[in-house]
Amino acid sequence: MTTDSGRTLIDTWFPCAAVDEACGNRAGSGQVEKAIFTWFASRPIAQARAAVATALLPDSTSVRQLVDGAVRGDPAALSETAARISERYPDGRPVVLDIFSGRGIIALEAARLGAQAVGLDLSPVATLAGRVLADYPLRDWSAEPALPWREADPQDDALFSQGAPPRLVADLKVFLSEIGRRTQIAVAAQYPRNPDGSLPWGYLWAISIPCDGCTKRFPLLGSFVLRHPYTRTNDLGQSLRLVVHDGTWHVEVIDGPPEQAATYSSTNLGDGRKRKGKSARCPFCQQVHSLETVKAKGFAGEYHDELLVAIDTHGEAKRVFRTPRPEEREAATSVDLSSLKADGPLSAVPDEVIAAGNVHTVMASGYGYRTFGELMNARQSLQLTELVCAIRSCHHDALAAGISPQYARALTAFAAATLARRLRYSTRGCAVQAMGKSDGTEQNRSKVTDLFASEASLKFQFDWIETGPGTGPGTWASLVKTGLQPYEAHIRGLRGTSARFRQANAMRLPYRDASVDAVVTDPPYYDMIEYADASDLMHVWLKRVLFDIEPDLFGPKALRTRDGLQNKDDEIIVRRVHEPGRVRHDKDFYESSLSAAFLESRRVLRPDGHLVVVFGHSDPDAWKRLLAALHDAGFVVTSSWPSRTESANTKVASVKVTITIGCRVAPAGRETATAAQVDREIADAIRPQVRNWTQDGLALADQMMAAYGPAMEVYGRYSTVIQPDGESAPLERYLTLARRCVREATALRLDRIPIETFDAITRFAVFWMRVHGRTVVAKGEAIFLAQVDGLRLENVRGDLLAESGKGFRLILDPPASVGPGSAEFDVARALAGAYISGGTEAASVVLAQWERPVDDEHLWAVIGDLAAQLPPSDAIAKALVALQRNAGTVKNIARGLAGTLAPRETDRRLTLFDAEDAR
Repeated sequence: MTTDSGRTLIDTWFPCAAVDEACGNRAGSGQVEKAIFTWFASRPIAQARAAVATALLPDSTSVRQLVDGAVRGDPAALSETAARISERYPDGRPVVLDIFSGRGIIALEAARLGAQAVGLDLSPVATLAGRVLADYPLRDWSAEPALPWREADPQDDALFSQGAPPRLVADLKVFLSEIGRRTQIAVAAQYPRNPDGSLPWGYLWAISIPCDGCTKRFPLLGSFVLRHPYTRTNDLGQSLRLVVHDGTWHVEVIDGPPEQAATYSSTNLGDGRKRKGKSARCPFCQQVHSLETVKAKGFAGEYHDELLVAIDTHGEAKRVFRTPRPEEREAATSVDLSSLKADGPLSAVPDEVIAAGNVHTVMASGYGYRTFGELMNARQSLQLTELVCAIRSCHHDALAAGISPQYARALTAFAAATLARRLRYSTRGCAVQAMGKSDGTEQNRSKVTDLFASEASLKFQFDWIETGPGTGPGTWASLVKTGLQPYEAHIRGLRGTSARFRQANAMRLPYRDASVDAVVTDPPYYDMIEYADASDLMHVWLKRVLFDIEPDLFGPKALRTRDGLQNKDDEIIVRRVHEPGRVRHDKDFYESSLSAAFLESRRVLRPDGHLVVVFGHSDPDAWKRLLAALHDAGFVVTSSWPSRTESANTKVASVKVTITIGCRVAPAGRETATAAQVDREIADAIRPQVRNWTQDGLALADQMMAAYGPAMEVYGRYSTVIQPDGESAPLERYLTLARRCVREATALRLDRIPIETFDAITRFAVFWMRVHGRTVVAKGEAIFLAQVDGLRLENVRGDLLAESGKGFRLILDPPASVGPGSAEFDVARALAGAYISGGTEAASVVLAQWERPVDDEHLWAVIGDLAAQLPPSDAIAKALVALQRNAGTVKNIARGLAGTLAPRETDRRLTLFDAEDAR
């Protein structure tokens, strides 16, 4: 059956409520898939599924019900949705392409819905992630011979809660277990066992530096706490004690809380006073070393790695810290990496140089560490190199036993993915996390902190943990378990045709013209993440495993790059720091490159195909650049649908709302239009949509973002929009207009007075209260709201909005002064504050200072609305209610004061009130 031309679901409807609900559970959030491979900004399953289904199916009531159920995870609805897609397209179609595939979530959902799914990414690491997620698990491996090793321990079947695992998972359990066994044997001499035969969980290390005062060397320790107490089990906890004597030092493990202050902290002046930034204090002479001084010692090669304590496991999960035995110290400090022989064309330990200027991403490079191999100590490097050897030898032996090259490749790819996850707990960026509280009221287990500080940067620690080859959090055995469990859940019941993944440049797509039915993609998030820099550590180690096993990703092309790292010149991001000798990745580069990628998408799309873009960012400029790129590439935005996908449950990015944007190729021969004409058409387009969105339960803030779709659809009808001055109307004009139209369409009124008749500051503040109340709002959203009323953030920051690290909050405390130019909202705040401090007389003075009619209906409407929006118990609400009750008295006193008060400085914001109307 051939495809229908024209609009599809994405143009008229999107299951926003279903996506929001599904993103709140584990299955729909993408948490299962996220646990399989380390990558960034994971797209939730529910949103990806909705984006693909709505791009492919025509609109009807029955189809809407099916897609809604499929997004919510109903298996029957998912199967029927896939069947409807199959009926609509001929064999071999639909083809769904993701040009920025990342870990492969969108391609996975396209494959699950029966499409021919293709994922492209510039990063070989991301491309491998896609293969592990949506290619290898969808192939049939039932004809493969058995692996050549013993079966895994039957007790390991507890990993799988639903009976026998799928073939791939069952074999992975054996394959990964054999890798762990070989690694343990290879490093046995460097990790002495305890007298009872057990292996320590890990070892705590610290860097030492020479003191600038007394020249004695001392360790940099950020905390002396090893394990918090836990009163329920009568556990006193454990701490470090630093013992100095005759120019030497050593540490002891003691029971109970610390007795000493840390040697590296913010309190290092000797008298308990804080200083800006952290510093190091010598325990011998008390000399204080600034952070800059400490960093300089790293660049001078003066850092030494010092083994402090060993960590054993007692019982099921309790970690006990102790002083290392002599043979343990000898084994830890006598590792010689120079004798390691590489298996292939690369050095055994990565010698690739960390790119200059990216200390914000690979933080250790700001402390003198130059290569990726230096991000761990010598014994950690040894353990990882032996792990690489074990993976490769198991791959070779599997082939020798008759396993097909494709199956051996699939098994090895997952093993490499586990190695990538192991790196997150195997560098100088990982610390022991002492769970619990110092008062002993909470459970006190110990964990390993993740290398990734914010999924976008690699941390650095002066004191860090080395996990051993045994068991416990962060070890190979633990990561195998925590990787196989979600993989088994992911694969069980997975249906569809395996997706194809290819490393490629989105600006030069390797596909024929008009060969793709839909491009569904989640483009790079502007300046949020420097993907290649953040994944280069994984890349250099994956090359050493897979250079001849996944040669298209890590073979000749990867080996020929000038620095041995990933391609950054073509990476479509805004870089925070420009690297000398490289392409400058500024905002213009982002927009032009994204436009080139979208232009390529237009080339490969069929005439009736759709481009669907999923995007989330808190910066209005990022939205302007994205939408400008779409417009410049010849697309018309037909819809935009908000989803609250980036919640605390997904833990994937710093934005709370992402938008799914439907696009079609702009028709040829578009006309020009005047700005006034386009303004009217946008208002007419948004007004009925607001009614539909309200019926669908879409929140007001989300409606303002959804309005971008109809606004951009109108804007895209025309080749140029001409303003009265003859210039082309800028795109951002219509982003602001879209949000303003939503507010106007809601017919927001205060005591029957239209909101648009109030001054700009009051409109902004009242609407803020309606949308966000007194909650903290991200900076981007604050900027958006200010723009609706022709304001800049600078106009309201400090006086009306309080800023914190998390965003902005509306200030209801009284302003510093009130004068004839003050906004109604400011006068209302001032009246409430005056009433609280001095009753009706003080409030009357404020009202008189305003020098407006005392019975101004706009002012008293604001007072009434603000009182209604606040909780009745709020002190300001009580004051406002009292003002309403005593309005007559306040007004009469103010009339008597009129003309008797000294003139007050006119509020500087007077010129901002109606700037928009003046234009």
